[in-house]
Amino acid sequence: MLKIDPSRWPNSQNACFLTELVRDCTFKVERIYDFRGGKRLNVLKNLVGILDKVEKPSRYIGNEYNSVKKRADMRMCMIFPDLYDVGMSHFGVKILYDIINRSNFASCERSYLPWFDMQSAMVENDVPLYSYESYTPINEFDIVGFTLQYEMAYPNVLRAMRLGRIPSKREERDDGDPIIIAGGPCAFNPAPMEKFMDAFLLGDGEEAIIEILKAVKEGVNRKDKLKKLSTINGVYVPDYNFKVEKRLIADMKKEWAPIDQVLPYTEIVHDRGVIEIMRGCTNGCRFCQAGMIYRPVRERSDTEIFELSSEILKSTGYEELGLLSLSSADHSQIKGTVSLLKEFKDTSLSIPSTRANAFTVELARAINTVRKSGITIAPEAGTQRLRDVINKGITEDDIFGAAKLAIENGWKRIKLYFMIGLPTENDEDVQSIGKMVEKIKKMGFFEVAATVGVFVPKAHTPFQFDPQIMPDEAFRRIKLINWARKFAKLNFTDPRKALIEGVLSRGGKEIGNVIEKAEINDLIFADWDERFTPDKWMELFDDEKIDLEKLMGLKDVKTNFPWDFVDSGISKGYLWMEHQKAISGELTADCRNGCTGCGVCPQFGVDNVIQSEILK
Repeated sequence: MLKIDPSRWPNSQNACFLTELVRDCTFKVERIYDFRGGKRLNVLKNLVGILDKVEKPSRYIGNEYNSVKKRADMRMCMIFPDLYDVGMSHFGVKILYDIINRSNFASCERSYLPWFDMQSAMVENDVPLYSYESYTPINEFDIVGFTLQYEMAYPNVLRAMRLGRIPSKREERDDGDPIIIAGGPCAFNPAPMEKFMDAFLLGDGEEAIIEILKAVKEGVNRKDKLKKLSTINGVYVPDYNFKVEKRLIADMKKEWAPIDQVLPYTEIVHDRGVIEIMRGCTNGCRFCQAGMIYRPVRERSDTEIFELSSEILKSTGYEELGLLSLSSADHSQIKGTVSLLKEFKDTSLSIPSTRANAFTVELARAINTVRKSGITIAPEAGTQRLRDVINKGITEDDIFGAAKLAIENGWKRIKLYFMIGLPTENDEDVQSIGKMVEKIKKMGFFEVAATVGVFVPKAHTPFQFDPQIMPDEAFRRIKLINWARKFAKLNFTDPRKALIEGVLSRGGKEIGNVIEKAEINDLIFADWDERFTPDKWMELFDDEKIDLEKLMGLKDVKTNFPWDFVDSGISKGYLWMEHQKAISGELTADCRNGCTGCGVCPQFGVDNVIQSEILK
């Protein structure tokens, strides 16, 4: 039998072995839930017999510390369609899980997609996909919500429905099935997944999720529920509403921050406490979908961040705290925030990839008081010309200055992010990536790692009009950088994977057939290198007569995109203007320094929430 690490959660003496833990959960869950004919009890009994036969059984046992066991009239299961190790790190699920479970009429539970060995064991032992709180089969919930965080997980969504015994196509579901809803950044192009989803939530979910639950509760039948959902701002219901505006919260209320974050039984990708310090970004990078669709910026104050962080660390026992945002170092009070957080002794701070021009000496010195594993910055391109094209807003002096600061403040490892295939890129731009890596290595770093991705044009960005380079060309450009391996660990995104992501990202309803066949052909977990089989994907594209060159080619302002009916607040005209400015290498200023005319703030009646400005 396999033991659980007792250091990871309280009262460990009650859970020495996995099977004993599940048996103990049986009794706990029975006291809280009505078993409705014993289906949940059967799930538990069958789990006891298979957990010791699969890899990492701690992924599947549920009932973690801080998870919520609650009876309610309305029940929702949120599914992150990837492994537990990945999904448990997703902050959006944490937010909605907390909000729903604090409501007076609804409960929220969680589930994830099992690995192949567990899927086989579940099918052989008649165990449907179940929730981690009450071991309820997911087809017994009122609503099942999927996070669409990255396109390569689309087939995973269908596999989760198959394991959960829910018809994958919305037209095949009836009043006895849950309402299936999806959210996340990929939902801003609903078309590829439209045949499978009853509804999509576009934008911020903090307020909308309660309205969604109430609408489903009040609906007398499936048709009535969908009709009610279609009237909610930010919700798109295929065949019911034909234009939808994203949902936006004006500020980040303190009560929306999840404090009692669920503690995993096993190590996960980002195994730490998390506080969202800011939402949105004002930098205007032209390739960045999140920076466009999550406008405007809404900052938490440094004192609120400190108070929430204190509660999170106390509730979870974590010794590492992540300051989450699209660009945390751009927070107007980041110096004060880090200074306050220094009061948490023996607590490490984690900050996402940092814009070099925001990485000040004060910030570097402040973080220097805690342990460091490495620093990450994202130059994106090797030449200043190309950084101006993408509106990165940093210079070569900024990049090398940030690296110098890191060296001076004790970092010996640095990680860099670049892209190839960006609009207007030439061979000199590509070769300059290697030159930059070499120069940074010679500054004195013990280890330099560079990740080089392939540009994928994303919906609702100025580069949605631009083409994506085909794999053969991407491989040619990669060869132009390979010489830099003598200075750094180079990691290249597989250009074939980038192409598939591009097709799933840019495609319309016709891509739904590809996704459906991909799941049938076991092309799930395609984002995992060991499970990626590009030739099979290419066969599916051929079968469905998808013209890859045409789909991923150059577009213009007159192109009818599948997502044109989704209003992100930024007009297509503004995106086209930014595209034209990119071609000429013209920069657009950070809108903290003055409105750039994207249209989000006047449309929604909001403004950037900049804490330093509020204090003035």
